[in-house]
Amino acid sequence: MSPILLAFLLGLSQGLLHAVGPDHCAAMATLGTLGGGRRRAAIATAFRFAFGHAAMLGGIATVCLLAGVGLSETFERWAEIFGGAVLVALAVAALLFPNSMGHGHPHLPGHAHEPHEHVHTVSTAAGALMAVSGVRSLLLALPPLLVGGSMSLAAWTYLPGFALGILIGMGAVGLLFAEGLTRLNTRLTAWVQRVVAVGSGALGLFWIGSRLTGG
Repeated sequence: MSPILLAFLLGLSQGLLHAVGPDHCAAMATLGTLGGGRRRAAIATAFRFAFGHAAMLGGIATVCLLAGVGLSETFERWAEIFGGAVLVALAVAALLFPNSMGHGHPHLPGHAHEPHEHVHTVSTAAGALMAVSGVRSLLLALPPLLVGGSMSLAAWTYLPGFALGILIGMGAVGLLFAEGLTRLNTRLTAWVQRVVAVGSGALGLFWIGSRLTGG
């Protein structure tokens, strides 16, 4: 097997594993319930989250590779704390803004409910923000592939493989979650939304606490 194909497949497998991390699943579940149980909305939310996540990871990793710089453990720890804060923010928004259940993002009182373009940006932005904590791990996986320097083709094929793995993995999670939601009535969907939001917030708080205490 050629080094290029091997690097791509390695990136694909690592991207699939990265996609189904508990924090990612919690965020996608919280955002997915905001579509009111609609299959198409839940799947689209997962793909937008995955796109933002993959784009941010790939962008920062590419800049670091080109600049020849690495990221410290301290950066990773604070980035994970930031990711936990994003989870908590998503949970709070889902619990305190009932309008978000209708069309996918919170509104202040008196804000109109008509369709508008920024409905699609919430999940993409959340995916991008939660990607920051995974950049260092991605960079640590690349050095064995950097045979011949940072411009090695094998290293660069790892990155699109990793991104594709994220898209496939998170898309599959979104599909499974959407299929489950479509089997619930409106009342049960509302309860599931609340339970998922509480669970997401609890995971975010645990994530923050464990990183602050060095866990």
